Amino acid sequence: MLGCVEPFVVSPSAALERLAASATRVSGLAGEVLLRAGDRPEAAFVVLRGRVNLLRGGHRGRELILACLGAGDLFGEAGVMPEGVASTTAVAAGTVELCRLPIADLRRHLEEIPATSVRMLGLLQRRLADIEGVASGLALCDVEQRLRRTLSVLARRQGRRLQEGANWVLAPVPTQTELARMVGSCRETVSRTLTAMARDGLVSTVGRKMFLAQALVESHA
Repeated sequence: MLGCVEPFVVSPSAALERLAASATRVSGLAGEVLLRAGDRPEAAFVVLRGRVNLLRGGHRGRELILACLGAGDLFGEAGVMPEGVASTTAVAAGTVELCRLPIADLRRHLEEIPATSVRMLGLLQRRLADIEGVASGLALCDVEQRLRRTLSVLARRQGRRLQEGANWVLAPVPTQTELARMVGSCRETVSRTLTAMARDGLVSTVGRKMFLAQALVESHA
């Protein structure tokens, strides 16, 4: 499993086996805090099943979801840095299964495999770019533009295209409340915006699945 996850895709099998020997499988329930902002992580985690939201607190108790992680995504990696602390709070969006990697063992792995360390830096850079994208969206874009971008990112990272040139499917789709916290709005506004986008043929929802038009996903690639 680790060999299919960034940043470990370039790690030799023998080194991965040593890292995997220290890994454990853990689970969490919906709403459970898995890692709190300001804490020094004792372990990093790979999401195996379910979704994990990375939150940052705001005014009047409101929280903004800066990233929504799915299967294969890593969090808690800040612990490998000297005096590194978590900058966001990780909360289980539903029942989750995780692979727990002790920080000391992860640090030794990165020191042993420089190529993996470089890919870890790339992962951190993309995470920072995502956060900067959220910040610039809040300042420069309206709710519909922010929602379109968010759905496009989720579809490309956690969804799949039904076939070449066809629509994308995202399942399970975040709730409207979660989407509102991702775009810095309220659930009612997100609901109205999704309804308008559905009239335009950009999205449709069936149960916990959302279908997104290819034009929508590619316009925000």
